Amino acid sequence: MMIPKPRSGVQRQSVPRSFSTKLTFQVGILFLLSAVLSAGCVSKEQYESEKVQGLNFQRLLAQEEKRADKLNAKLAQKDKEIQKLNAQLKEMKDKIASLESQNRDLTDELDVLKEQESAPDSTALSKDSGLSKKKPLSEPSLSDPFLSEEELLKILGTQPK
Repeated sequence: MMIPKPRSGVQRQSVPRSFSTKLTFQVGILFLLSAVLSAGCVSKEQYESEKVQGLNFQRLLAQEEKRADKLNAKLAQKDKEIQKLNAQLKEMKDKIASLESQNRDLTDELDVLKEQESAPDSTALSKDSGLSKKKPLSEPSLSDPFLSEEELLKILGTQPK
């Protein structure tokens, strides 16, 4: 098949090349813009649901901050109570130490008194000059809780039944 030669008297209509390139370029740009815009847009329903979810998170955050503040206040109160109890514990330990010291002193004094009671010799009394200056032991009273029933009866001078 042969391509007919154009006639010389008839002019062919052709689209200028620059117009075709510009049109293609513009169509391409429009296509890209529409793709970008459609990808970046969200539906109104999706936007509203995301907005509600964001507000819920803010509300939950505020609640948790309030809860944390309350817990911090309770913790500070408990710290104060602990400090107060530690001070009381220190006082009690000091009292116990003082009472133990008094107990040792009284035990020592009791031991010395028992030694004096067991040694009827007056030389034993003169050896312990610190206790010899003290007044002599008094007669035990009836209200003495350390006396047995027999000792009480002996003091009273009555015979057991």
